[in-house]
Amino acid sequence: MAMASVVEEPEIESWVDVFFDEAAMLFLAQKAEASKEKKARQEEEKARKAAECRRRALAHRQVLDSILEHDPKTKRRVYTRYPFTDFSVFDIDAKSPIPPMRYTKRCIDGLGLEDTANILSVKIVSSDKGFPINVYGTIIARDSIDHKCMYLFNRHRDNCQPIRCREENLILTGPGRGLVLLDFIYLEIDLKIKVGEKLLGEQISKGLLMIDGRVLPRDEKVNVGHQTLESWFSIVEVRYATILNAVEATFEIELLEGRFCGKIMAGIKGIEPRIVIYNSGQDGVVSCEDRTVIKLRRRVMTLRLNGILKFGFEVRSDGGGATRKQKVEFTPQHRGEEKKETCCGTAKLQVKVFWSMLDFRP
Repeated sequence: MAMASVVEEPEIESWVDVFFDEAAMLFLAQKAEASKEKKARQEEEKARKAAECRRRALAHRQVLDSILEHDPKTKRRVYTRYPFTDFSVFDIDAKSPIPPMRYTKRCIDGLGLEDTANILSVKIVSSDKGFPINVYGTIIARDSIDHKCMYLFNRHRDNCQPIRCREENLILTGPGRGLVLLDFIYLEIDLKIKVGEKLLGEQISKGLLMIDGRVLPRDEKVNVGHQTLESWFSIVEVRYATILNAVEATFEIELLEGRFCGKIMAGIKGIEPRIVIYNSGQDGVVSCEDRTVIKLRRRVMTLRLNGILKFGFEVRSDGGGATRKQKVEFTPQHRGEEKKETCCGTAKLQVKVFWSMLDFRP
């Protein structure tokens, strides 16, 4: 009788070998450590983002609080500066770096004509402090390109402009480029008066005006309008011309010969008032032995291609007789430059205009 064969069962690893494999345990430990470090990084990043959000919210709130002020004339709290942005990343005092004449010498595909506005005049039409007054402070414009500061009026306390009556305009010295009007142009007005040599200035006007480009009448190519700001101790009137499909004109006037004592005005044919860009009574008489560039108060306007840019020159004869007048006109172009010469009194002048398309992009 055959005997049954004996089958040897394999040797079973001990539970120590099964559960304490060194390589496996090292991998699991490393994986657990990596997971722990990842979670710590995530928590750290979450805390950093939360702190950054709090910082930005605080920075934004601080600027908003600083420009929300109580107006003693209207008895309301109003924003006195442009409030429609994230002030955690936007510097409310930053000047616009965009120059004029961006496309005078180059052509860009797809560049079209833009809607614009010219600020014609700013005047204090009512003063609770009476007249005359010595005015200083700032008027700032912001447009659709970058919403940064462009100064229209900027005088320190030691350089006040005397205002004798309600018909007298503030002397504007900007903007330095054409204003593009896609949605709004914002005007920040902050004017003070000098009360005495040793006293601090007294606020007379402060607030925000908005020119709404979304509601421009499309059937009118040029529209002259005005707005008033009633605030603090005055009423300020701003007159402006909104223009559809415009180009930018930057101008320069040189005195080639003689002496110029009088006024120079610039404007668009059919639009009043024209802008005084030089007045020898306030800006000083210009004379030369060689070519001299006259320092103009303003040197940029915008107008339609079918418009006419007009320069008017006025000088009074030395004997106090009749005023001599002369004019120079230019027809707008998409780009390029042109110049014309004229004589007025003893002065021989050259007017040079640089044409450029406008662009709503920075």
